[in-house]
Amino acid sequence: MTAQVGIIGVGLIGASVGKRARAAGLRVVGFDVSALHLQDALACGALDEAYADERAVADGCETLAIATPLDETVRLLRAFALAPPRASLVLDVASVKSCVVQAARGLAGFVATHPIAGSERGGPQAARADLFTGRTWAYVPSSSPAADARARAFIEMTGAHAVAVDAAEHDRIVAATSHLPQLLSVALASHLREALEDPTTRALSGSGLRSMIRLGASSWSMWRGILANNGAHAAQEARALAAILSSIAEEAERGDASCLAARFAAAADAVRRLDATDSNSACVL
Repeated sequence: MTAQVGIIGVGLIGASVGKRARAAGLRVVGFDVSALHLQDALACGALDEAYADERAVADGCETLAIATPLDETVRLLRAFALAPPRASLVLDVASVKSCVVQAARGLAGFVATHPIAGSERGGPQAARADLFTGRTWAYVPSSSPAADARARAFIEMTGAHAVAVDAAEHDRIVAATSHLPQLLSVALASHLREALEDPTTRALSGSGLRSMIRLGASSWSMWRGILANNGAHAAQEARALAAILSSIAEEAERGDASCLAARFAAAADAVRRLDATDSNSACVL
């Protein structure tokens, strides 16, 4: 029996896709290199059946979602470009798109995508059927309007809003909106690591700090490939932020209330702009 959806990689994103697809009445099969992940995905209701290898999934479904770390996604797409799977639609969910599009060159029915949703928690136990509800799910238009239409239908099935974007533009934007927050959280958590060994320091740490360093718990195995493939853009954003932090430090040191007030006003305006986007049902990237 051919499954409607096949998933390679049943971590947070893959298992959440599986849960949503099953809730929509679709049959879902999957594979993961981690036997524990497969076991958990079956137990939490993300899969109807676990397959023994990635090729069996790719040839046993109509729509194939590749939800592995970026370097593994690139490897799989290169292999599938040489030996196409039976799935009529293949999509990925990686956070960087230019290298993915290049790896999949020649693979019919492939559409590069990226759901703007996730968590610092990983694995199928953290999966939620509503993870994508109301969120943006970007896709890079392919050379096939029919494949793009099927990809949009799949995205809409998850409850997300499909937004078309050029691969290079996507990578430039997410360096600022996704990769920079991750690096900032890592830097802040690393900076405070020793201080947080002190019980009094921990007692005086409130929700503001916790929200700022939350992303520091993210998996390096996921981020390794992202930063390897989009490191130049991420570095540019990090250096720009470092320059702003240096200026703020100087303004605070000399007690420049006027400059600091302008910084706070600009920050509040940025928050309002993002809040306005979140409240708009037609979410944009």
